[in-house]
Amino acid sequence: MLSLLITAALTLALSVTFTLTTANKAAACLNTSNLPGTWSSNDARLRLLKVWVSDSCGLYLKAYSTCKHDTTKACAWDQGRSKELSPSKYVKGAQYTKYEWNNAREQLLLSRSYGHLTVRDHIAWKNGKVDDFTVQMSKKSP
Repeated sequence: MLSLLITAALTLALSVTFTLTTANKAAACLNTSNLPGTWSSNDARLRLLKVWVSDSCGLYLKAYSTCKHDTTKACAWDQGRSKELSPSKYVKGAQYTKYEWNNAREQLLLSRSYGHLTVRDHIAWKNGKVDDFTVQMSKKSP
């Protein structure tokens, strides 16, 4: 009986320690990036970005465009799947992610500037055409 109580107490202590460590780590991760939050624009091609920090300190996003069937709503890209952001080798402080579509490859490059999020969208179509555009986004209030 005593060994059962000791085991239960140790398990509880380890659980509390692990939970506090995870919460502290997530808070530390959040402080290292100025990208997390919900960002919006008036550009139908890239209307909304949701960026967050995972428990393992990775940055993730979900991108949304204006829905074709209802222009009052935002529709998620890639069936709502989240994409991991990676640090850019070429632009200091910027993060990027890539999408592979059946007819194109698309890359988003995110960087903060003067309270806004600047997103450069580069699309290389399989027919050889290339589209580049930049969207300025503002952080939405919680």
